[in-house]
Amino acid sequence: MTGRRWIALVVLLAVGVGLLVTVVVVPWGDDAPASNNPGVYHEGEDVTVAEGDEFVVALPANPSTGYAWTAGENPDVAFVSSRQVSGGTQPGSPGTQQLTFRGSHAGASTLALAYARSFEAGVPPAKTAKFAVTVTT
Repeated sequence: MTGRRWIALVVLLAVGVGLLVTVVVVPWGDDAPASNNPGVYHEGEDVTVAEGDEFVVALPANPSTGYAWTAGENPDVAFVSSRQVSGGTQPGSPGTQQLTFRGSHAGASTLALAYARSFEAGVPPAKTAKFAVTVTT
Protein backbone atom coordinates (compact mmCIF):
# COMPACT_ATOMS: atom_id res chain seq x y z
CA MET A 1 0.00 0.00 0.00
CA THR A 2 1.13 3.46 -0.71
CA GLY A 3 1.27 6.31 1.78
CA ARG A 4 -1.84 7.96 0.38
CA ARG A 5 -3.87 4.81 0.73
CA TRP A 6 -2.79 4.43 4.38
CA ILE A 7 -3.82 8.03 5.10
CA ALA A 8 -7.17 7.49 3.36
CA LEU A 9 -7.74 4.27 5.31
CA VAL A 10 -6.93 5.93 8.65
CA VAL A 11 -9.21 8.90 7.88
CA LEU A 12 -12.03 6.58 6.82
CA LEU A 13 -11.59 4.51 9.98
CA ALA A 14 -11.60 7.66 12.17
CA VAL A 15 -14.80 8.95 10.54
CA GLY A 16 -16.46 5.56 10.99
CA VAL A 17 -15.54 5.38 14.68
CA GLY A 18 -16.75 8.97 15.15
CA LEU A 19 -20.12 8.17 13.60
CA LEU A 20 -20.46 5.03 15.70
CA VAL A 21 -19.73 6.97 18.90
CA THR A 22 -22.25 9.66 17.89
CA VAL A 23 -25.01 7.11 17.28
CA VAL A 24 -24.35 5.20 20.51
CA VAL A 25 -23.61 8.06 22.95
CA VAL A 26 -25.79 10.99 21.85
CA PRO A 27 -29.32 10.81 23.33
CA TRP A 28 -31.99 11.14 20.68
CA GLY A 29 -35.37 12.86 21.11
CA ASP A 30 -37.36 9.69 21.79
CA ASP A 31 -34.96 8.71 24.58
CA ALA A 32 -35.18 12.09 26.32
CA PRO A 33 -37.20 12.23 29.54
CA ALA A 34 -40.79 13.34 29.08
CA SER A 35 -41.69 16.82 30.23
CA ASN A 36 -44.08 16.80 33.17
CA ASN A 37 -45.59 20.26 33.10
CA PRO A 38 -48.40 20.77 35.60
CA GLY A 39 -51.90 21.42 34.29
CA VAL A 40 -53.11 25.04 34.31
CA TYR A 41 -56.67 25.76 35.48
CA HIS A 42 -58.75 28.95 35.23
CA GLU A 43 -61.75 30.15 37.18
CA GLY A 44 -64.77 27.91 36.68
CA GLU A 45 -62.78 24.77 35.87
CA ASP A 46 -62.73 21.65 38.04
CA VAL A 47 -59.32 20.30 39.04
CA THR A 48 -58.54 16.58 39.04
CA VAL A 49 -54.98 15.63 39.94
CA ALA A 50 -53.15 12.55 41.19
CA GLU A 51 -51.72 12.54 44.70
CA GLY A 52 -48.21 14.04 44.57
CA ASP A 53 -48.77 15.84 41.25
CA GLU A 54 -48.71 19.62 40.90
CA PHE A 55 -51.24 21.90 39.24
CA VAL A 56 -51.41 25.65 38.57
CA VAL A 57 -54.32 28.01 39.17
CA ALA A 58 -54.09 31.08 36.91
CA LEU A 59 -56.14 34.15 37.83
CA PRO A 60 -56.10 37.76 36.58
CA ALA A 61 -54.12 40.03 38.90
CA ASN A 62 -52.46 43.42 39.06
CA PRO A 63 -49.79 43.51 41.79
CA SER A 64 -49.16 47.23 41.33
CA THR A 65 -52.51 47.84 43.10
CA GLY A 66 -51.35 45.93 46.19
CA TYR A 67 -53.76 43.07 45.59
CA ALA A 68 -52.68 39.43 45.43
CA TRP A 69 -54.40 36.05 45.41
CA THR A 70 -54.00 33.91 48.52
CA ALA A 71 -55.36 30.44 49.19
CA GLY A 72 -57.34 29.36 52.21
CA GLU A 73 -56.64 26.15 54.11
CA ASN A 74 -57.37 22.96 52.21
CA PRO A 75 -57.00 19.39 53.50
CA ASP A 76 -56.21 17.87 50.10
CA VAL A 77 -53.71 20.25 48.50
CA ALA A 78 -50.54 22.02 49.63
CA PHE A 79 -49.44 25.45 48.40
CA VAL A 80 -46.09 25.30 46.55
CA SER A 81 -45.41 28.72 45.02
CA SER A 82 -46.80 31.84 43.37
CA ARG A 83 -45.55 33.94 40.49
CA GLN A 84 -46.79 36.92 38.52
CA VAL A 85 -46.90 36.73 34.72
CA SER A 86 -46.79 40.11 33.00
CA GLY A 87 -49.74 41.03 30.85
CA GLY A 88 -48.11 43.90 28.97
CA THR A 89 -45.10 46.14 28.64
CA GLN A 90 -46.57 49.20 30.36
CA PRO A 91 -45.95 49.67 34.10
CA GLY A 92 -49.08 48.77 36.05
CA SER A 93 -50.46 46.52 33.30
CA PRO A 94 -52.65 43.74 34.63
CA GLY A 95 -51.37 40.22 34.24
CA THR A 96 -51.91 36.77 35.65
CA GLN A 97 -50.95 35.35 39.02
CA GLN A 98 -50.07 31.66 38.84
CA LEU A 99 -50.41 29.74 42.10
CA THR A 100 -48.90 26.24 42.14
CA PHE A 101 -50.32 23.53 44.40
CA ARG A 102 -49.55 19.85 44.97
CA GLY A 103 -52.15 17.14 45.62
CA SER A 104 -51.23 16.00 49.12
CA HIS A 105 -54.09 13.72 50.21
CA ALA A 106 -56.71 11.80 48.23
CA GLY A 107 -60.15 13.34 48.50
CA ALA A 108 -62.55 15.95 47.16
CA SER A 109 -62.72 19.52 48.46
CA THR A 110 -63.06 23.16 47.45
CA LEU A 111 -59.99 25.34 47.04
CA ALA A 112 -60.95 28.89 48.01
CA LEU A 113 -58.85 31.89 47.00
CA ALA A 114 -59.15 35.54 47.97
CA TYR A 115 -57.89 38.62 46.07
CA ALA A 116 -57.04 41.11 48.78
CA ARG A 117 -54.40 43.50 50.09
CA SER A 118 -52.28 41.96 52.85
CA PHE A 119 -51.92 45.35 54.57
CA GLU A 120 -55.70 45.88 54.89
CA ALA A 121 -56.61 43.57 57.76
CA GLY A 122 -60.33 43.07 58.32
CA VAL A 123 -61.31 44.34 54.86
CA PRO A 124 -63.25 41.82 52.74
CA PRO A 125 -61.44 40.64 49.59
CA ALA A 126 -62.12 42.46 46.33
CA LYS A 127 -62.70 39.10 44.58
CA THR A 128 -62.93 35.44 45.45
CA ALA A 129 -62.54 32.29 43.38
CA LYS A 130 -63.39 28.67 44.14
CA PHE A 131 -62.16 25.49 42.49
CA ALA A 132 -63.59 22.02 42.98
CA VAL A 133 -60.52 19.83 43.54
CA THR A 134 -60.36 16.04 43.37
CA VAL A 135 -57.09 14.36 44.36
CA THR A 136 -56.86 10.70 43.32
CA THR A 137 -54.49 7.97 44.45
